[in-house]
Amino acid sequence: MTIMYFISMLRPNTHLYDVALDIFPIEEPTLDLALPAWTPGSYLIRDYARHVQSFAVTDDQGAPLPWRKIDKTTWRIENGAARRIRVTYQVYAFELSVRTSHLDNTHGYFNPSNIFMYRCGHAHEPCLVHVQTPPGWRVTTGLALAPEQYDGWVTFHAHDYDELADSPFECGTHRVLTFEVDGIPHDIALWGRGNEDEQRILTDTRTIVETTRAMFGRLPYRRYVFIVHLVDGGYGGLEHRNSVSNIVDRWGFRPARSYEKFLALTAHEFFHVWNVKRIRPAPLGPFDYTRENYTRQLWVMEGITSYYDHLILLRAGLISRERYLETIADDIKLLQSQPGRALQSLEQSSFDAWIKFYRPDENGPNSSVSYYLKGSLVALLLDLEIRRRTGGARSLDDVMRYLYAEYADDHVHDLYSGDRVKRPGFDDDDGFCRAVETVAGEEDGAYRTFLAHAVSGTGELDYARAFETVGLHLVWGHALEKENDHLPAWHGLRLKTEHGRLKVSVVLAGGPGEAAGIYAGDELIALDGVRIDEERLKARMAERQPGQTVVFSLFRRDDLLHVPLQLAEAPPDTLTITPVEAPTDEQTRQREAWLKVIAS
Repeated sequence: MTIMYFISMLRPNTHLYDVALDIFPIEEPTLDLALPAWTPGSYLIRDYARHVQSFAVTDDQGAPLPWRKIDKTTWRIENGAARRIRVTYQVYAFELSVRTSHLDNTHGYFNPSNIFMYRCGHAHEPCLVHVQTPPGWRVTTGLALAPEQYDGWVTFHAHDYDELADSPFECGTHRVLTFEVDGIPHDIALWGRGNEDEQRILTDTRTIVETTRAMFGRLPYRRYVFIVHLVDGGYGGLEHRNSVSNIVDRWGFRPARSYEKFLALTAHEFFHVWNVKRIRPAPLGPFDYTRENYTRQLWVMEGITSYYDHLILLRAGLISRERYLETIADDIKLLQSQPGRALQSLEQSSFDAWIKFYRPDENGPNSSVSYYLKGSLVALLLDLEIRRRTGGARSLDDVMRYLYAEYADDHVHDLYSGDRVKRPGFDDDDGFCRAVETVAGEEDGAYRTFLAHAVSGTGELDYARAFETVGLHLVWGHALEKENDHLPAWHGLRLKTEHGRLKVSVVLAGGPGEAAGIYAGDELIALDGVRIDEERLKARMAERQPGQTVVFSLFRRDDLLHVPLQLAEAPPDTLTITPVEAPTDEQTRQREAWLKVIAS
């Protein structure tokens, strides 16, 4: 044992966690402690050290020891002859997100990666975590309880700092729902209240677990924890090895489409139990917590997972086949509306996640593409390509199972013996392609060509070829086609209403707005001399035709401008995926295999 952690939250209204570290034995006269600068799974440097205060060090006699910071994340302690020291500090925690920490009088939620420092050079060693809460609070985490407990504290064991950093804690008076799959316990910790139905959440979550387990063959953990925060308007999740943190809208459990969003998030994050936490490219572990960990394969980690989230819901019988195809159509529409798809490849998007994905701005749709969105569509096309080329004998499921068998860093015997076997992830440059070829064949280099185009390149995706495999085709249209005798007109602007003001949020590259010289941030007040708001502008645009010139009156900062704009033909804004008129037997067979419901 090298570190015992103590975390206390007895003064929750201060939003300060009191943290102490007992470190022993120490052989060298100095030691370094570091706090991660980022949280694995959320690829942005967040500099958690900025929330640390009141740092102090004493020896085992209580005498103070000198220390100094040597960089933004690292404290150097001059311990001299001391062989055991105690480090104390406080962490301010008042940001409620899945990647940060939050403390108030209702609960204490924390990610150890932004609370607990690690001893540099010793992160591989086991540790204990002692948690002290206000009376009546419970503690829920994926870590195992330690054999020995102490009065007033709840103690957990971690095999190493990686396991500790990967185990969020929910402390408070939250509700805990429980179920089992294959005899393995699963807890759902619910903080907050809304219009949720506990029994429905429990039943549907169990179905998602069972359906995903059916794909991979087994559950690779001894216990799993879903931490769910119910807040106004929230949405997001962060995966962990045997737990997850999700934030959802507390009023988002009704109607059905809102509840589907909750289910999709649950399915997405649970799929990460395999893809990311056990299947990963080599750069994503072991982690360097002090700096960026670059990979070109985030599209595999997140895009493939995004492909499977709604597919799991379909297989589980939680959404219909028609609804599933609607979600695919929505994704295709969204990608095709992003000019940035022609500028940034999936590889580039993955690599630049650290500087672009979590810092969107008004030019983002013009210059970048989401590795979630495009990655999910490339996964779909790859799945259908594999099915077509192998006559349905193989699919993307087989590729994921192969990657799990070859690269997962745990096995059944490891789980039950307690031994943790670290295996390298797949090669960042070529490992995924080689896995596809191993599973589905490489006779003509077709998959390598496919991935070079879809992942390394910026050309348009060939949806028609993919959907032909399963006897489906895309039908594009315009929402206003039936109301007018002409194609809709388009101004090339994305708009938002802020405090009653209609503002330009994005000027799409190559569109009429850009040509006219309208800027993001401009406040639109009139069209052709008549006051507009969002609804009025939509109505007036429905009356106009492509090629006509209109005049936008707008404020740019405090200046009133009148800007002529020549309208263009609107891009298609509706898409349906429908069966071809006369599918072949092979197309029907392939479609049924792809869209099969497997839940009992």
